[in-house]
Amino acid sequence: MTSTLLHALKRLDQVRTGYVVRNLDGTAKTDGQCCKAIYRICRRAGLPDHGWHTLRHSFGTHAAMLGLNPWRLQAWMGHRRIDETMLYVHVAGAHHRPTPPELLHAAGTEVDPDRRILLMLGARVGVKADPALGQVEATA
Repeated sequence: MTSTLLHALKRLDQVRTGYVVRNLDGTAKTDGQCCKAIYRICRRAGLPDHGWHTLRHSFGTHAAMLGLNPWRLQAWMGHRRIDETMLYVHVAGAHHRPTPPELLHAAGTEVDPDRRILLMLGARVGVKADPALGQVEATA
């Protein structure tokens, strides 16, 4: 979790539980409503339109690329079988690159492996990859 998100959550008047994307009465949105919501969120954030599944796959792949334990990734992704999770691990292995210094710096001295991965994932927002050169550069 980034510090920006943490501060935003702390400013909420009430702590909500249950569904993240939901109707005003707290009930679950349909798949179609969720898709519309994520596209709206992406547009307002100035990001390309991506659906839930693309974002989910990106999260899983990047977590695997940063070295998250496959069993932990399985739990985070909610997979029933480890072979589902291993697809992310295999993709990560096929595209192995050194972890950018900016991400290692973001992880700092964190010793908890889960928090370390989450800190690095959060820092990816400010790092732009150039696959043609096999390099990354920091972006503002």
